[in-house]
Amino acid sequence: MIVQTRKTVTGTEYWDANDKKVIVVPHGRKPDFEVAENLNSMIHGVNLVKGKDNTLINGEPVNTTPYGVNDRETSYQLNEMTIKELKSLAEQHEIEIPKEVTKRDDIAKHIFGNWPADDAE
Repeated sequence: MIVQTRKTVTGTEYWDANDKKVIVVPHGRKPDFEVAENLNSMIHGVNLVKGKDNTLINGEPVNTTPYGVNDRETSYQLNEMTIKELKSLAEQHEIEIPKEVTKRDDIAKHIFGNWPADDAE
């Protein structure tokens, strides 16, 4: 499967998934191969610049690293909670969040990594 990835000064770049290589077609020329139209079937994964997961299933973004924890009474899906809810949960379970940890996803990761072992079922 070959998909268009970007346009550059030199031409249009395509990714050949079978041969695992980039093909550059200069401006003014048409590719001499079939280009796949359904990008969602192939392009997915991690944005290396932002460290964000861009996996798509049926065209919808999917968080492939859900941070879930539970205590004896409740299960918490950390990546779906607000910052206020995360901070409240951390306080209830005596998890100190460093001042430099301010983003919701980073707070969720911190809570997940510091979840008390005796709260797990």
